[in-house]
Amino acid sequence: GDSMALMRDLLLVAVISLSLTNPIKAQAHENTWSTEGGYTVLAEQYTAVWCEVCAEVDPWMPEFTQSNGNRVARVALHDDFDDPMGTPITDHRVSRYTNGSPAAPSFWFDGEILAGGAPDRSTMHRQLLSAEGSRSDDTRIEIEATFDSGNMHIETSLSEWSSLEQTQISIFIIEDSVVIEEAEAINGVYRHHDVVRAYHEVSLNDEDNKWSYGGDSFLLSEGNLSYSSSEITLSIVASFDSDLDPDELSIVAVHETIGELEAHSTLGALKLEIGEESGHSLIGLSLPLAVMVILSMLSFKARSRR
Repeated sequence: GDSMALMRDLLLVAVISLSLTNPIKAQAHENTWSTEGGYTVLAEQYTAVWCEVCAEVDPWMPEFTQSNGNRVARVALHDDFDDPMGTPITDHRVSRYTNGSPAAPSFWFDGEILAGGAPDRSTMHRQLLSAEGSRSDDTRIEIEATFDSGNMHIETSLSEWSSLEQTQISIFIIEDSVVIEEAEAINGVYRHHDVVRAYHEVSLNDEDNKWSYGGDSFLLSEGNLSYSSSEITLSIVASFDSDLDPDELSIVAVHETIGELEAHSTLGALKLEIGEESGHSLIGLSLPLAVMVILSMLSFKARSRR
């Protein structure tokens, strides 16, 4: 009788395990991540591996961004001269704010420059509060990213905007953590965070007015804008290098103005961290949970038989 009961229990374990793993596996294969918001402040930093002052600031940036959660999205724009992480995206973005070369490091919070040398944590917090206070309205943004054999499909949707005239959608693809070689680390910093790798922008008034760069790691599609009465969606496809781990990437989407220097403003911004709260985490949680439930059932049965 006992061996029959044990066999029945083992069979029950097998059936429950199978029923648990199958639907969850299907979900993990979808590889889709999404988030919504819009009230995040965009913090763009001009930095470089040759910059000694940056070496004092850059290492504590992850602590600053993490302590502020989804209030701030930092994008690190590395100088395109003598820096292995530099791209033409840096000059393109910096030219929104200044005609010449900025000092390194320079920070722009929603387009407003943070003046003077190496900021400390309290200066950064004050600038963040100031940017939050001066944002008059937040465009609602949703980002969805789906992976499919080396291609990342990114859909960014805007809704509840206050204005579309002279505005654009800008998409940054950033790598969360990049380690460079000793010979390249002129200022002694090897690990860099929030490094901009690819970028795509398109004007909402003139779809032919667009700019994008993917470098060697990313091949970006032309992008496709679709409009409804209450929503605008930009779809792009980024095909990327097999060396890159998708879980190390994040996407920052921004709705912002186009126009004269000094007049740039952010209307909404949002960051999606790939690999967080995806289908994968369900497998991680559900299976151990299921096993614990089953084991406790078995031990309860064993006790009740005595």
